[in-house]
Amino acid sequence: MGALLYQTLRESIVDAIRSKIFNHEIKPGQRIVELELAKEFHTSRGPIREALRQLENEGIIVYARNVGCSVKELSFQDSYEVYLLRTNYEVVSVRFLQGKIPEKSMQHLEEILKRMKNLTAEEFDQVFECDNEFHEELVKMCGMPRVQKAWKEQYYGNLFAGYDLVQDKEAIAKRQYASHKIIYDACVAGDCEAICKAIKGHYWRTIGEMMREQNVDAPDLERGWESAF
Repeated sequence: MGALLYQTLRESIVDAIRSKIFNHEIKPGQRIVELELAKEFHTSRGPIREALRQLENEGIIVYARNVGCSVKELSFQDSYEVYLLRTNYEVVSVRFLQGKIPEKSMQHLEEILKRMKNLTAEEFDQVFECDNEFHEELVKMCGMPRVQKAWKEQYYGNLFAGYDLVQDKEAIAKRQYASHKIIYDACVAGDCEAICKAIKGHYWRTIGEMMREQNVDAPDLERGWESAF
């Protein structure tokens, strides 16, 4: 029982620290002090250290010699790889089901789409949450926990790209409904390759937006994207 309680404590701390990072209470590049977290969570440094190791494995924090750990700062290349992986996991899920999306998943996707329809840049948190919820359903529906876990491990990169690397949030908010509607309509039709194409196109548009805003000229990335699936 003691081990179970300790495990639960560690997982609770992981969730709490992750939430602080996702909400920008702890910012990219900011140093994380174990002692301060131990005091905040009223625990010893052991569970804090284990929680930070897990977050390091998720790619959310990094350790530097003689410095300690800090929230990872992601580059455009990092975000490109995150979107490449997320796309692959979603495509794997769709192809595993041969494009036959379960009715329960279709209902959930439709409900998310309705919430997304009239959101604006002023509601960007909700725009982002709807986007993430929509794509998570595309992975959950295949019923493979390891695929879903691997997809979730890319969440921080997606969050960072959405909030920090993409500057024109108005443009993102405006196109979210239409972009996800394309994926949804392909799901309704049950066309496996059309669904996969819509997912790939959705992520590539976001990458293209980042490339334009940051003046990234890398035609090899587009060629690599097309050949990766």
